[in-house]
Parts: sequence; structure tokens; C-alpha cells
Amino acid sequence: MPNVSFKDLRAELAKLNGKRVMVSFHSLGDTDAIASAIGIATILPGSVIAAPDKVTSNSLRIMSKLGFDSTIIKDSFMDDAEAIVLVDVNNFENCGSFREKLDKFTNTVIVIDHHKKIEDKPNMSIFDEESYNSASSIIYDLLRDFNVSMDQRLAKLIAMGIISDSAEFKNAMPDTFVQLGELFRLANTTYTDLLEEVEHISPASERIKTINDILGAKAEVHSNLLFMYGNAHAYANLAADDAIKLGADVVIFRSASSNEVSISSRLRPTLDKRYGIHLGSIMKSLSNIIAGTGGGHPCAAGAYGPAIDKSDEFMKQFISEILGKVEKQ
Repeated sequence: MPNVSFKDLRAELAKLNGKRVMVSFHSLGDTDAIASAIGIATILPGSVIAAPDKVTSNSLRIMSKLGFDSTIIKDSFMDDAEAIVLVDVNNFENCGSFREKLDKFTNTVIVIDHHKKIEDKPNMSIFDEESYNSASSIIYDLLRDFNVSMDQRLAKLIAMGIISDSAEFKNAMPDTFVQLGELFRLANTTYTDLLEEVEHISPASERIKTINDILGAKAEVHSNLLFMYGNAHAYANLAADDAIKLGADVVIFRSASSNEVSISSRLRPTLDKRYGIHLGSIMKSLSNIIAGTGGGHPCAAGAYGPAIDKSDEFMKQFISEILGKVEKQ
């Protein structure tokens, strides 16, 4: 089915009122995915939010800080659903353990995303609009169109969803700032105060580990791009985020526990479009190396799995795939 208009999307959602609806998102659900799902569940009372696998610790922390109970996110597919709404993802491949059941699902599927469409099936209504910087930005417009009265905590959560996908506002659109201004007014807060409320400042003993992780990382220049990769003592995602802020173009870090390796990758915004790179797709395709799963966005993605001894192979293959795309240009 071709992409639907915003008006048609609203009409399709209105038809779901009172029906058994499952709301879901991509593997390793992040803040944008979680905020969007909760926003849709607010529009469709009685709907069930279900995660295909893990939800990021950052999004869970933000939920908790704002007073949302994490148990509202279920971990099993809603087999008796009459309809499914997917947010922040436009294909089944990146829906982790739900993929097989989604492939077999014959009832209505509504897709709400802000990335280029890469999947199209007869039972799907797709709103896939790249003029939005985030799925949460689309959900904000839907909440307004449905005349949903947002309380302060929902306004803050939607704002965090928009902020989290803005890459420090490098991906922002003109309406991004208008929406955030309106959300701050509804929440009776400011940008600085909101970040202060939800962000977690690690103890100095933890922060120095991240600094040492970056200092110990390998840095190489290929095709005029700065690659950084290495090991993280605790949180691979924090090291990856900070490496991008320091000026790296392509980043991949890993951290391992006793039974699992977690790998986080980042790409400087705009490079995904220049070189046709989608980190989420790459991490998903490589996740079988570590016998796990992966996914995410074009410029930020992750993977995890139990085959810790295969993480070297994963990292090498990741760098090889990125170089292959860069060197083609």
C-alpha cells in the first residue's frame, strides 16, 4: 500500500478505538520508540505495549524519572490482537523476536516512522515521513489532532523522545523547535531543567572509566573519516556517544558481562545519507555472529548476544562493511 497522508493516518487510528491493539517498535527500543508507543497508547486507551526484546536502560530510566511504570511494557506478542501499530520502525526485520509473528499477521498493521520506507505489505498502512526528525514528533502532532490533553509527565516524555533522536539538534527540522517549545510550556519546564530532571550523572568513579575507555580506543583515518573502536568497562553506549561528541565519524564499542556482550555503534549524522549507511540494518545482519539480536537507527544502533568470543569477528566485520560503503563513493 502506498504511504498514507497524515489525515488518512488519523482516520485509520480512529477506526481502532475499542479494538484489541498491540503497539510495538524496533528491537532494543530507545527513548523515541518508548515515548511514541506510550503516546499511541494514550490515543488508544486499552491498547497493549509490547517490546520484541530489550528496552534500553536509558529509556527505562527516563520513564522511571517521569513517573511511568515500566511494567506497562509487556514482553510477549499479543496473539489475539485485532490490529498492530508499529512506531519508530518501518519493517518487520528489525522487530526482533516478533518478526515471524508479524509476517504471519493478516489483520491491520499501521506503521508510523520517520525513515525511508523499506517494506510494504498489503495489510500495512504506512505513514513514513522524513520531514519529521523523530517518531515522537509525529506522535505529538497526532496527540494534538486527537485533542488529547497531555499531562506534564507525558509532555516531558514526548519532548525527550524528540530530543533523543535529534543528534544534539543536528537532525532537527524547523517544526522540531516549535513542538519542543509547546511541550515545554505544557510541562511547565525548560530544556535545561528537563535534562537535569531525567539525566543520570554517574559517579566520578564511573565517568573516569568511560574517559579511559575512549583514551584506550583505537583511532584510524580511512577515506578522510575518523574511525574509533574499542572496549568499554561498563556501558558501550556511553563510550560510543562521547566518542562522536569528540569528533569521531564512525564508532563501535563493546562491553562484556559474564554471559553476554553488548556492542554499540554510532555514525556522525548526515554520513548515513551520504554513503547509504544504516547502522541498524548492519547491526541486525551481524548479530548472528554473536548468536544474538541487534537493530536501531541509521546513525545509532546496537547488538547483544551470548557469544562473547565472537565479538572480535563482529567488530572487524562491522568496520569492513562501513569501509566497503564509504570506498564505493
